[in-house]
Amino acid sequence: MIKSIHLEVKLKLCTSFIVKEVIALDPLARRQWLYTYQGIIKYADSHGSELTQEQIIGADIYRDLIKQVEDLIKEEDYEGQNYNAYKSRDPNYETIFKKRLKQIREDFPIPDQFKEVFL
Repeated sequence: MIKSIHLEVKLKLCTSFIVKEVIALDPLARRQWLYTYQGIIKYADSHGSELTQEQIIGADIYRDLIKQVEDLIKEEDYEGQNYNAYKSRDPNYETIFKKRLKQIREDFPIPDQFKEVFL
C-alpha cells in the first residue's frame, strides 16, 4: 500500500512535469490547452451536483494546473519565450524544431528590447 505522503509527492511531481510541458508548448497549442481545460472547469463548476467525487477531484487538479501555467505565462517577457524550453536532444527532430521556431518567431516576434538578451 502506498502511503499518503508518497501520493502527495507523486502528485506534486506529476503536476510540476505537466506544467513544464504545457509552458513549453507552441503558444497557440498552449492557448488551446488552457481553453480546453478551462472549459472542463466551467462545466464542473456548473454541473458539480451531477459529477462523481473522482470528477470533482480531477477538476480541482486541472484548476491547480491552469493557475500554475497562467502564473508562469505572466512571468514571461514575451509570448513564446518558453517555447520548447525543455527541448529534446533528439537529432531527428532538430530540423523540424528550427523550422517551427522560425514560424513561431514570425507569429510571436521577440520584442526589440529582448532580442539581444534571448538571441
